[in-house]
Amino acid sequence: MDERLFRRGRLRRFALSAVAIGALILVSAACRIGETGSAAPPPEATSIEVNQTGGFAGAEVRYTVDSTTDNQRRSELLNTVSSPQFQALQDSYTEPNCRDAYSYDVTATYRDGTSKHIVADECGQLPQLLTDVIAGAKEIGHRHNGS
Repeated sequence: MDERLFRRGRLRRFALSAVAIGALILVSAACRIGETGSAAPPPEATSIEVNQTGGFAGAEVRYTVDSTTDNQRRSELLNTVSSPQFQALQDSYTEPNCRDAYSYDVTATYRDGTSKHIVADECGQLPQLLTDVIAGAKEIGHRHNGS
């Protein structure tokens, strides 16, 4: 009989421990949800600069999208480079021994003074988001020939 009470006591302690651990997990998860909701918004882009170099002729062209760009797509493009998806892109998409292809230096500058810089070339597979930003800047940006 004493052994049954001993086992019951151990079982109760085990059950209480399991309940306590479960409660801690729930509290921890709730804290993480709160942290996610209070995270700072992504930085707001103020400009995009795309420097295109290379190709067969060795072109050097710079495209700039900023507050002076008079195009309705400007806001959409600036919002794109402000997105967490753009922020998550790698800093480099280049292939070794890439010749006679265009290279791109893409720089997004943000209101808080930070910037995101990506180097890419046409020899490899670029993320669609990066390709869209380059194409958008080339379509609506101010064009400057040379460096």
